[in-house]
Amino acid sequence: MQESNLTEKQQRLLLEIAKDFDRFRENNLWIRDKDSNIVPFVPNIAQRALIDRVMTCLREGKPIRMIILKARQMGLSTAVEAIIYWWTSTNPEVTASIIAHQEDASRNLYNMFKRYYDNSNILFKPARKYDTRSDIKFAREDDDGNQIGLNSVIKTATAKNTGTGRSDTINLVHGSEVAFWDNGEELVASLMQTVPHRANTMIFLESTANGKGNYFAKMWDGAVKGDNDYEPFFFPWWIQDEYEMDGDDITEFTVDEEDIIDYMREGIKVGNEFYQVPEERIQGKIRFRRHKEREFMATPERLLQEYPSTPHEAFIASGRNVFNTKALTHMERMVRDTAKYDIADDDQRNPYVTENPYGNLKIWEKPKPEDEYVIGADVAEGIEGGDFCVADVIRVKDLTTVAKYRGRIDPDQFAHIMDKLGRYYNFALLGPEVNNHGLAVVQRLRDLFYPNIYKRESGLDEVFETPTAKFGWKTTAITKPLSIDYLAEAVREGIVKDPDIVFVKEAFSYVRDERGRTNAEQGEHDDTVMAKAIALQLFDWSANNKKDLKVYKPSRDRKRRK
Repeated sequence: MQESNLTEKQQRLLLEIAKDFDRFRENNLWIRDKDSNIVPFVPNIAQRALIDRVMTCLREGKPIRMIILKARQMGLSTAVEAIIYWWTSTNPEVTASIIAHQEDASRNLYNMFKRYYDNSNILFKPARKYDTRSDIKFAREDDDGNQIGLNSVIKTATAKNTGTGRSDTINLVHGSEVAFWDNGEELVASLMQTVPHRANTMIFLESTANGKGNYFAKMWDGAVKGDNDYEPFFFPWWIQDEYEMDGDDITEFTVDEEDIIDYMREGIKVGNEFYQVPEERIQGKIRFRRHKEREFMATPERLLQEYPSTPHEAFIASGRNVFNTKALTHMERMVRDTAKYDIADDDQRNPYVTENPYGNLKIWEKPKPEDEYVIGADVAEGIEGGDFCVADVIRVKDLTTVAKYRGRIDPDQFAHIMDKLGRYYNFALLGPEVNNHGLAVVQRLRDLFYPNIYKRESGLDEVFETPTAKFGWKTTAITKPLSIDYLAEAVREGIVKDPDIVFVKEAFSYVRDERGRTNAEQGEHDDTVMAKAIALQLFDWSANNKKDLKVYKPSRDRKRRK
């Protein structure tokens, strides 16, 4: 700040303004609008929510760690750079590092800082030591050559330089479009080591989504679960005032539009405020979305990624989602935590089930004598870092998952767990997948004399399918599409019920590629999906009676497959 020739009262006023972001903004921060006019920075709803949260953290002395998931062109980068410019230009010895995914994006962010400086009130313009194409330093030298002034600096770079900031001590970091960084994990990990975990430090990781499996998506999931230090901020497209269009009244809405209208009416908490779309503005927002649908007609999945209504829509995969996202969102609301258990060794017919916070078995409901159960199982190799062995215990009468084992374990050990689970749940019908390592599971179950193992049909092309002497479920090019399609329908219709968040997360990232094949997206797992798909194939339920599954009550003399 320029303080020379000012009275003491004027200097105090300048200091008060400098410490108050909004008063500073009103006097100094100007931006380029979408019509290329230079106008004062007046925060929109999303920007206001972010700014208010940052100010709260500063007042409370908390380190600021935010991960921001947003729709397109909501101005979140503008808000972050405004905060960083304000703090750096009003506080001494501050180093800020701004990293974008591409060179042109980095230049745009730097030009934003330069615009703030060029349009600031002269009284709030700190002296500059240098102003390059990428850095700006607030400092000057006195007549004797001594450096005086703030000695604060803002540096911009691109994510392609993995050494960015490695040797500095950094106070403020903005990672822009992190989902598009090729080396996100390495670069952010390097930057994190340069930022001390203390008050008045800030890290913003901000991006539109770019599918799942990348560093940004993993960090977002971790923030939502509370597994890292970042506070998640999601901004759906419909909170943006300008995302509306005039036109004729819409008399009929599509199913997807009805879902979006539900979201707008339910509202969302944004920062410290709760925002709902007024009823009279819903039509305009749907007209805007229809306009965008035409623009993204060739790549409809990109519409959800660029203009999401929920975080799950934002992370729509590169392939097409197999499972209905609205149904999964509803299922996600129904998830329940439960104690984790171990299955203890026991010579009794049913095992002891002992609570263990580190166990791999979750039990939501213990068995009832009158109920019938099936267990679908996906078998993995059991190696560290690989896929999981999963056993999904489902109650027949209402297709509710009552227990689930998920862990990395050798196939023969998994067979013992399935044996105990099956006996515990009234000698449930076991359906282990026999591909690859599953053969070892089936053989061990036979050695344990488990009496109720699924026997697969002789052929899917025969009019009357009959059990064979071949135990277990075999996944083939024919059976996999049938089982997955059946599960997709059951999820869509709300027939299956699963309180496990792991299944919901896996289902969200289970996709169909351009060749029609279904698999987990790269970097994700599908073990709980396959276990449930197998479980649903253990019964002779045809398409004609699927609607009755919600109220289905099997008789106690129902013939099982032997």
